[in-house]
Amino acid sequence: MLNLLRKEWMVSRWVHIIALFVCLGMVFIAKAEPKSALFVALFANLMYTYLISNMIRTSAVSRQDNLLLNSLPVTRTQIVAAKYLFAVLCAVLFALYTSLLLVLAAAWGVPLSMPVWLLWLLPTVLCLLYHALLMPLSYLDAKYGTWASMAIYLAILILPSRLGQGKAGEALTAFFARIASLLGNGGILAALVLGIALLVGASMLTSMRIYRRAEF
Repeated sequence: MLNLLRKEWMVSRWVHIIALFVCLGMVFIAKAEPKSALFVALFANLMYTYLISNMIRTSAVSRQDNLLLNSLPVTRTQIVAAKYLFAVLCAVLFALYTSLLLVLAAAWGVPLSMPVWLLWLLPTVLCLLYHALLMPLSYLDAKYGTWASMAIYLAILILPSRLGQGKAGEALTAFFARIASLLGNGGILAALVLGIALLVGASMLTSMRIYRRAEF
């Protein structure tokens, strides 16, 4: 499993490195536009997730990669599990990184619209949903994964420019702040975490079932 995770890292390492440096600019953006800080963080997380998902999707449907992996002493179940574990780690850790950048911005006087743990939780949930919905499509048929990926990519590019006009960005931040207040209820939060865990688990089992039947 560790070797499979290392393989995923080697394939995508430059995406992580560049994303870490580019997102440092979030601190200055948050300083200039405090009310849009959360919106910028969510956009950064979604764009990063798109790139990581695209690399995972490409390797998942590559005949050459799969012939190589299936010649190694690992099962197809382990191959899929490693991709999901890598995707989950990317979502969790990058959301943690961007939330810490917002904390740094707060130290410079930028007001935070919600507790720090929610600044981490919201992008984590969105990115896990992205992976959970897209990965089974990629294993089912490469063209489905490509279409879904392109549709989401266009949405990520177009929506921010639309939402950033006027006070739409601030309205979106206020919307997420209302969601954050609901998540202050322990029961709702527990239901959300359980729901995401079940969705990711169901997505992984679906991908495993499809991949075990695949021929290359």
